[in-house]
Order: sequence, then C-alpha cells, then structure tokens
Amino acid sequence: GDGKRYQFRIRAKKKDYYSYIQYFETRGEWEEISLTLADFYPTFRGRKLNLPNYSSDSLEEVGFLIGNKRQESFQLLIDSIRLE
Repeated sequence: GDGKRYQFRIRAKKKDYYSYIQYFETRGEWEEISLTLADFYPTFRGRKLNLPNYSSDSLEEVGFLIGNKRQESFQLLIDSIRLE
C-alpha cells in the first residue's frame, strides 16, 4: 500500500445493485491485511443499506476503491487474495 485508506468491495452476484464493503488502511510498505467476510456490510452509492452483512454463500466480483474526493496518485500492489 501507499499509506492511504482503501475500500475492499465484494458482490455476491454480479447482477446485485449493491456491494458489500470493508475499509482498510495501508502503511506504505508490504503487509498482510486480513478482513473477516462476515464484517462486510452492504452499501449503495455510499449509503449503508438495511440488509444483513455478507453471508459467504456466493462471491462473483471483487474490487478496490479509493474514494476520498481528491485528485491524487495512488498505488496499491496486490500479491494475492485468498479466502480461508
């Protein structure tokens, strides 16, 4: 990471209009970041939805977002993503 805050986004189904998200901070060096799937909560256009958290039944899409409303450079290098 580059010391910035990112959002990890997942979709259970590609057709879903919402994503499940969780934020994580980077320190500017190689690091291992662990996120618990059950802690991902549903959002749509920045608003938290009144739906249950991610259930782990299906996973069709993953993504990363930096949304700090500033035009700036960023760098997030990813070696691997794994589910345990």
